Amino acid sequence: MSEVPVQLSIVMPAYNEEVAIAAAVDDILRDVVPHVASAEIVVVNDGSKDRTLAILQEIAVREPRLTIIDRQNGGHGPAVITGLNAARGENLLQLDSDRQIDLSDFAAAWAAYSQADALIGIRADRKDGLVRGIISRTMRIVLRVMFGRVPRDPNIPFKLVKRADWRRAAPAIGDNNPLPSVLLALHLAKSGAKIVQFPIRHRAREGSVSELRGWKLMKFCMLAGRTLLAFRMKPEVRALRARTA
Repeated sequence: MSEVPVQLSIVMPAYNEEVAIAAAVDDILRDVVPHVASAEIVVVNDGSKDRTLAILQEIAVREPRLTIIDRQNGGHGPAVITGLNAARGENLLQLDSDRQIDLSDFAAAWAAYSQADALIGIRADRKDGLVRGIISRTMRIVLRVMFGRVPRDPNIPFKLVKRADWRRAAPAIGDNNPLPSVLLALHLAKSGAKIVQFPIRHRAREGSVSELRGWKLMKFCMLAGRTLLAFRMKPEVRALRARTA
């Protein structure tokens, strides 16, 4: 008997999310899974030092749609890439595991996505701190200067895309990129994909505290600049930019 195709793969990285991870999976089972024909949940445990992996393993005993990928800590971006590459679904939903994205409007987002090539959320009322807000606004300005017209919230961890489109973008992004979500949004835009931008309710961070603070945050910003420049100069990306200029 042939395997039933997976309509949607929900992909989440997780690092030290023992406080939020069980609820994050429950959110998906309640708000996402009932609205699709078939689904899998791919959680990439990025070397968590707390009980995140143990909690996921407990959930997997009763939830066969949950797949756990356990890897050494390599950072959020590479963990996202690992999950997207492992996903089997025809469509992919990229999320984070901190529950800042309210999934209660998924049904409406899924309906809107059916009329487009991709859907990228917009955090209309962000619950992040002042510093993160400034960084996000600065990144949008930098992206517009470097790439022209881009999605309004390219780094949001709420993207619905075709797996085939991820496969096309993945070679230009690479396996260890710190900004796969941003670069996927850019690749979609420069490929001429029809993108729906959908308002998403945003909540305060639950569970782990972001490690991107102080000097680590500054280092990440410098790394992000180098990453964007390298992506812009890739031959395949230059060809896409020329085609949509």
